[in-house]
Amino acid sequence: MSYEGISVMYLSMPMAAQALPVLGSCSVSDKKINLKFPLSSVSFDLPESPSEGGKDLEFKMAGPRGEMTLKITYKSDLRAFLGTGVQGGQNVLTFVFYKSDSSLKHLKSL
Repeated sequence: MSYEGISVMYLSMPMAAQALPVLGSCSVSDKKINLKFPLSSVSFDLPESPSEGGKDLEFKMAGPRGEMTLKITYKSDLRAFLGTGVQGGQNVLTFVFYKSDSSLKHLKSL
């Protein structure tokens, strides 16, 4: 199954207490997820293919700044999957993906 969506990466600025959100896109094909941002992209394999109404996915991923915990949950009222990436107690990634015929596809114009 293939999905598309949007993603947000939160960049930490050395001189500021807040993180800067950077809007990007998200695509999922079977067990492969791709998050694309203006200056970078990340892709990784999910432990299993997401399924509507299926169990939540939670797994850890190692990166250059340490370990990140990713969680993906299906939200039936949206007919979409919501994902978060947490590192050091802070959200560093959020994303939503859905079928290509979903009305959520209009979020890409944000």
